[in-house]
Amino acid sequence: MKQDLREILILTCEHASNKLPAAFKKAVPADVQETHRAYDIGACSVFRKLVKFAKPEFFCEGKFSRLFVDLNRTITNKSAFCEYYEALEASDKAAAEKAKAQATTYWQEYRTTIEKFVESAIKPNTRAAKSKPSVVHLGIHSFTPVLNGKVRNADIGILYDPSRPLECAYANVIKAEIKRLYPTMKVRFNYPYKGSSDGLTTTLRKKFGPRYVGIEIEINQKFFL
Repeated sequence: MKQDLREILILTCEHASNKLPAAFKKAVPADVQETHRAYDIGACSVFRKLVKFAKPEFFCEGKFSRLFVDLNRTITNKSAFCEYYEALEASDKAAAEKAKAQATTYWQEYRTTIEKFVESAIKPNTRAAKSKPSVVHLGIHSFTPVLNGKVRNADIGILYDPSRPLECAYANVIKAEIKRLYPTMKVRFNYPYKGSSDGLTTTLRKKFGPRYVGIEIEINQKFFL
């Protein structure tokens, strides 16, 4: 019987929103809530356009700001929870503990939803050739043009794990297509962040192995500002 080698596309946008639950919102300055610290400016609009265009088998976007909890970090990573929790804890310890518990539950639900889909997509193909992925995941993000006074030197970044041949191949295809459509765009690999750093894709790589391909697309926010 012929094996099903169909590649399944999924799209996610972890930092789509700058919304905060009411109990935590008071701890974050209003001006900060509108900046790149709170969310990936412009990423959600690109993500939703891609969903309509690519019609992925699965897509998922974050509904709260990364200041509440960063969905693209392991929950044990110290950067998963921002410094405003400390300020809230100093004034209202009970409220801080409640907010962090809600944030942890939200994080777990988001991650579990994605992991269950990937697992269900990969499971029927366990006997297929290992060189053929079952799931191709594109995570849509954006980055601030200037960070700590330093100008970021790229229009689009493509993040992947260089040690994984299939991810290298997909990254090259994506870059070539962007350059074909927009020749003047400056596209860089693993910039402004490393694709192998702690994140959703690194977690899924460890859990699902070669049948999972994780690529993150980083778009310069200058195009939206």
